Amino acid sequence: MMGMGRSFIGCSLAALVSVTGCTQSGETEAQAPRKPAAQARPVDAADAVGLQGTVKFKEDGGRERFSLKPKENGAKLVDAEDRELARYKWKGASLKVSGPDDVALGYVVGSAGGALTVRDGEQRQVRFTLARQGAGWRLNDMKGALLYSVWPEDEGARIQDGAGADVARVKVREGKVSLRDAEGRTLLSTKSLLGAEAAACLAFEAVDLPLRMALLFHLQAPPSTEPSQP
Repeated sequence: MMGMGRSFIGCSLAALVSVTGCTQSGETEAQAPRKPAAQARPVDAADAVGLQGTVKFKEDGGRERFSLKPKENGAKLVDAEDRELARYKWKGASLKVSGPDDVALGYVVGSAGGALTVRDGEQRQVRFTLARQGAGWRLNDMKGALLYSVWPEDEGARIQDGAGADVARVKVREGKVSLRDAEGRTLLSTKSLLGAEAAACLAFEAVDLPLRMALLFHLQAPPSTEPSQP
């Protein structure tokens, strides 16, 4: 009887130790920090920074519309026949926008908070301001009126006008970045690595093309990251 009692007590202790060990192991595993599962997301300014060569924009039928070519300390915008439309050159933290005749059309100036201010060629007047709005951006005119807002989406970005109506979308799929109208028709596309937020600037039709592309260039290739190219 005593032997059976010792055997029963020994088995009980062993079982108790086993259960305690499993419980501690389970608690340790539950308390250990876990890395969040990787989620697929579109190319944005954080993933695609800088110009990795000439960015060619084509219409839906494949016809080239215009191109942004990196140059030393800036870039230039050319049409389908390689005729120069605008020049972009860094002046410290400011991006100077000039015509083919080198006359200043405006300046895009970044702020510490990340906002971009578009000034006129004489830098006396603010024409537009592109600033963060939550997870997106908003473009205001010189009087502070909202012109466009940009919101991130699973496959790119959505662009709305000042009244909140959809005007365009940026889609990033299979290495292709496309700008589409509200009905889904492709307006422009490129196979270059381009951030969705930067590409959204193409939809700002209230802004002249040279300044529109200046905003795109500033978002895509800020002065601290854009490599000098001949």
